Amino acid sequence: MNTNQINKKEPCYTSDDNRLSMTSSQESHKVRNQKFLKALQTLAEQDPEGFSSVAPELIKRSVWNWRGADPFFAERLSNWLETAHKWSEFKEILPKDAHMNRRKVAVIPQIKNLPREQALFLEKLTERFSGDHSRWDASKRDQFTILGMLALEGKAGVPQGRLVHYLGLGEPGDGGLPGSNAIRAAKIALSRSSKPLTLWAPASGNGSQRMHSFADATLAEMVARFVLTQPAAILLPPSTSLES
Repeated sequence: MNTNQINKKEPCYTSDDNRLSMTSSQESHKVRNQKFLKALQTLAEQDPEGFSSVAPELIKRSVWNWRGADPFFAERLSNWLETAHKWSEFKEILPKDAHMNRRKVAVIPQIKNLPREQALFLEKLTERFSGDHSRWDASKRDQFTILGMLALEGKAGVPQGRLVHYLGLGEPGDGGLPGSNAIRAAKIALSRSSKPLTLWAPASGNGSQRMHSFADATLAEMVARFVLTQPAAILLPPSTSLES
């Protein structure tokens, strides 16, 4: 009789060497993170103003790496970074499933499965919005924000005041000239990239209630899947359909 018994609860491919390697790796990460935390603490003490300006972006990047595109938590995080940090701790805003691994709520469309015109447009979007979004100029950030917000709402549309607010060009409900011009410029640039596709439906209404939307729901869905798989998705607010 073989005295070496197999523990059926353990995978047969898990060896003592593998377990030791995993433990060593975890310990290494723990030690390194402790050093990084001390470094950040030192920077915060030595240069409080500079640290305050870069810390929010660092937190957002870390959250994106952990959670992926998570519109609900993104809104909660934005509120915390703006004001709620004054009276609450970061751990208090974590989702109930914070112990789980990173979630992916969107899968980028496969170019080979798309109609030719949509495939060409997706290739242009991929090229246009490549690179580190924190180094994009204002026009590219505006284009991504408008593209994403409108795609997430599809043909339902987004009021101009909401777009202006999330471009950082006015308060909620503000449909002033600077914001209107920025929206127009972004939509024109994106329309050129989408030809011969018709990207936008005609805008309707006036002022902050002027509605902007995609012309085609299928195209909007494809673009929404694209933007949600990009690191720059942290620039986007949750869609109103998700908020309701």
